Amino acid sequence: MNKAALFPIRLWWLPLALFLSACQQAPVAPTDFTRAEQIQRWEMNGKLGYRTADDGGSASFDWQQAPRYGEIRFSGPLGFGSAALTWQPGMARLETSQGEWQARTPGELAWHLTGFWLPVSALEYWSRGLIWPGAPAQSQDNEAGQLSHLTQLGWDLEFDRYETVGRVALPHRIKAHQGANSFTLLIREWQPLPNQP
Repeated sequence: MNKAALFPIRLWWLPLALFLSACQQAPVAPTDFTRAEQIQRWEMNGKLGYRTADDGGSASFDWQQAPRYGEIRFSGPLGFGSAALTWQPGMARLETSQGEWQARTPGELAWHLTGFWLPVSALEYWSRGLIWPGAPAQSQDNEAGQLSHLTQLGWDLEFDRYETVGRVALPHRIKAHQGANSFTLLIREWQPLPNQP
């Protein structure tokens, strides 16, 4: 038998395999993000400071976010020692050493931590330097085209510190005021995660 004739027969599948491999949709790697709105999953940690007319405090936080699930774990002098706030569409839960609470939105439960309604759903956007699409807003950008001031849901927010993560500039400090209530979100580490294909 002619051995040379076997060569193309043995490799007939190679072009097909390469074609199928190229057709598979790979997840978008964090280093491939060029816009903040592309980031749908992330891990971040930092510090949350808050103040009301009668109280104030701060806590470290670790935040994990996916498109339909979020979890923030707090530790520090919040009056609870530690707390875990988790949510998904239509349901949220707060677990602390003093008990558990449930509500439809995480913002309702954040009241137990800070003494005021903290718009967690909007923070999913604000933390990326984006305007929450769920309410009217007035905004102003800096010279780099980044969100610098925002008025939304009765809150006045200032985004005064951005740092580049991969190829995207993301907020690392957000100051917010609403009457006598205020909070500062200081992000120490911002880690975008690959989106699911």
